[in-house]
Amino acid sequence: MCYKVACKKCGNYGWGGCGEHLKPLYASIEKGKHCMCRSWPGVVIPSSDKPSSSATVAATATTAGTHITTSYWNIL
Repeated sequence: MCYKVACKKCGNYGWGGCGEHLKPLYASIEKGKHCMCRSWPGVVIPSSDKPSSSATVAATATTAGTHITTSYWNIL
């Protein structure tokens, strides 16, 4: 089960747990109070929730029929 945790780095709310219940957890946190120091796998994050000091970096590679997608946050 996933649960809300206070981030020691930014002071907003992130998550702990298995990572399979992130959509309802994300929805339960007040807008603007989401920690973006760690990704929220499987959650579509509105662009207005992303801090202006962060950039999303995504890379997609296809090798011999294998599709790999990598996504992470680059904190400036």
